[in-house]
Amino acid sequence: MKKQTPFADFFRIAAIVISAAILSNIGPLPRPAFSQEGKQVALSADFSKTVGKIKPVNGTNLGPRLITSKYNAHRELFKNARFGLVRLHDAPWDNPTLRLVDMHMIFGNMNDDPADPANYYFDATDDYVKSILDAGAPIMYRLGVSIEHTAPRTYFAKEPKDIEKAAEIFAGIVRHYNRGWGNGFNYGIKYWEIWNEPNIIPMMWDNADFTAYCRFYVCVAKRLKREFPEIKVGGPALAGSSEETLARFVDYCRKEDAPLDFCSWHTYSSSLADLLDPPDAIRRLLDERGYTETELHLDEWHYINLPWSVVQGTDGDRRMHREMADGDGGINGIDAAAFIACVLALWQETPIDSANYYATSLMEEEWGLIDNFGYPYKTYYVFQGFGEMLASAPNRVRCESALRNFVILGGASDAGAVRLMVASFKETADSLKVRVSGVPESGTVRIRSIEPGDRVEPAESTLDYADGILDLGPISGSMVKFIEFP
Repeated sequence: MKKQTPFADFFRIAAIVISAAILSNIGPLPRPAFSQEGKQVALSADFSKTVGKIKPVNGTNLGPRLITSKYNAHRELFKNARFGLVRLHDAPWDNPTLRLVDMHMIFGNMNDDPADPANYYFDATDDYVKSILDAGAPIMYRLGVSIEHTAPRTYFAKEPKDIEKAAEIFAGIVRHYNRGWGNGFNYGIKYWEIWNEPNIIPMMWDNADFTAYCRFYVCVAKRLKREFPEIKVGGPALAGSSEETLARFVDYCRKEDAPLDFCSWHTYSSSLADLLDPPDAIRRLLDERGYTETELHLDEWHYINLPWSVVQGTDGDRRMHREMADGDGGINGIDAAAFIACVLALWQETPIDSANYYATSLMEEEWGLIDNFGYPYKTYYVFQGFGEMLASAPNRVRCESALRNFVILGGASDAGAVRLMVASFKETADSLKVRVSGVPESGTVRIRSIEPGDRVEPAESTLDYADGILDLGPISGSMVKFIEFP
């Protein structure tokens, strides 16, 4: 769901799709280790009890820009974020004039022979893919086209007229990056997604019959797995998490005995429930149909603080859209940062396997973690802190909170590193205390705080604690803290 206005049809459909999501499928969160009364909020972390690995749900869409003036800054920030998985979608929007990723950008003439590598243009995408892999991030390659918010019509975001030929073109792309074909590479890219948001018409697809996409997916998925059984293919990259639409897709795959290695959908919301509840429902849907090994990928998501009609400009003052990125309450402010932290932490208790924020950056748009001048927003520092925690302390430890809007995530390493992430989303408390065990009962911790106000970079401080209690003081609104024990 890409953010270049106008796209009224998109938002009308998205509002219906997202409102249908199941909002009550996560069980009650564990009670805290000690009591809460009034606004005295208590969290706990037991570093002596490991409950699994921290899930790498810190993926993103888009790699570092190839534009010279932005490349160095983006490359460094991108690498430091340690993203879990990078989805290649909308790359041409972020790199204007460059022929990147999309089917028509690589294979320019549909009358050409897809078996001839001379008919493909890979140069720009080769460099783009390499820049991501050089930063240590794995890739999900979205096969198809980027979304089009164009007038008076769309040009490439349409159902391919010859789906068998499209499947052969996609096979050529996989072959180039995984089998060295056409002066290519042996990257072993695992994830290959078939198209994007086919339920968004006309910006991504031009056939209102969803079965048309299902037929397309089955044709491409079977073709790719026949030649490349080692890769994982998936879709439908649905706008929203409609169980009815996903059930139609999965049922069609089952009827046609089609592979579905991962099931993907998209959500843009300011409701934690919209992000946290669908994975349970989708897991059940897949399991009931025999797809018990299919992974769950929410591979586009973002905090949005205004109704879609205001974002698109059909309702409200256009100034509201222009200013929605600004301030603590905007889509890149402290509320958004805290929302991200809560989601990353609470996803650990759901069956979700992977997720991709939208996006690392986006040329002349406000939906990235990095602005158009190469400077990070507060939201970037949540991903950076989570990435550091995942790299240095990947073993998830037992943490407890009774509230979704106050979260805690703890990690440890076999070598003894100990980390915490604590966040509140639009909450206040007279006192926020964390009881810790499995570490010394007293000592000094290092804290990096992402806070309200004009400061973007995390504020660094130290805190002395005693009797196993970290007293984080009063909380007034959204905040995120990364805590490092010696």
